[in-house]
Amino acid sequence: MLLDNAYIVVSQVLILFILIGVGFIAGKVRMINDHGIRQLTNVLLVIITPSIIIQSFQTPFDVSLIRGMLIALVSAIFSHLAGAVIGKMIYRSSPDDRSRVMQFSVVFSNCGFMCIPLLDAILGSKGVLYGSVYIVVFNAAQWTYGVRLMTGGKEAMNFKRALINPGNVSIMIAFPLFLLQIQLPEIPTIVIGHLAAINAPLAMMLIGAQLSMITLGSIFTDRDVIGSSLLRLFAVPVIVILVLAAVPVEMERILFLACVIPAAAPTAAGVALFATRHDQNTMLATRNIAFSTLLSVLSIPLLILLSDFLMGY
Repeated sequence: MLLDNAYIVVSQVLILFILIGVGFIAGKVRMINDHGIRQLTNVLLVIITPSIIIQSFQTPFDVSLIRGMLIALVSAIFSHLAGAVIGKMIYRSSPDDRSRVMQFSVVFSNCGFMCIPLLDAILGSKGVLYGSVYIVVFNAAQWTYGVRLMTGGKEAMNFKRALINPGNVSIMIAFPLFLLQIQLPEIPTIVIGHLAAINAPLAMMLIGAQLSMITLGSIFTDRDVIGSSLLRLFAVPVIVILVLAAVPVEMERILFLACVIPAAAPTAAGVALFATRHDQNTMLATRNIAFSTLLSVLSIPLLILLSDFLMGY
């Protein structure tokens, strides 16, 4: 069973990596430029990702799903807290312009852009449902703690943006439909299904296109970039895995991995956006995203295999 799971995980990650390569080539030959990346990113975040979240909640009601979502919620909160503590401990003595970016990079993962396609590919719609809970916590933390971190507490935390954003709005729509067991009519269901099907290829190609815009050689010479990526990709998720494995609550594989995969994702694309918005070190942020994304192609399968081994799946 472990070898079967390993084959499935590695093959799915390889498929996603190839899609990243397609996007990288498209960016290098200028088929997609910086303006196009921004436009397609908006389409992905505002239309396509909400579609796959709504689709994942169109499932028969089961009390076990509510229990699983509560476990996913606690796990997501713990993951962000663990990242915040680790980042603060490691980078508290670094210069402010680097410390803020490095701490942000350790705390916040690319849980929507990278994880939703991966959760869908490996675990299916049920995995996306559990993974959506992580996105709620991520958005709330990013627009509160993330703003405070990047500004040094000089700017008020944006509670409105923490609640009102495409990911959370889609869950606000989907969750009541799930609780009330309201099934969408046939035509909207088909439309949402078509949009959801675009998610994985478009998200991965956009990551590849973004990587094509920077000099990859520069990311391998910055110790802070390497260090923060290792903390984001290994330290935080390993702690989450060990804590989940120690909790005396029986968890199915889908739930366990739906808690682990978002915590194991590379640095959030938001670090570059927040660094730009708050006049921080944008180049450092971009390097963090690039290096952690490349390394995650190896780290995520390893962490999934570790989870399967510890839990005996």
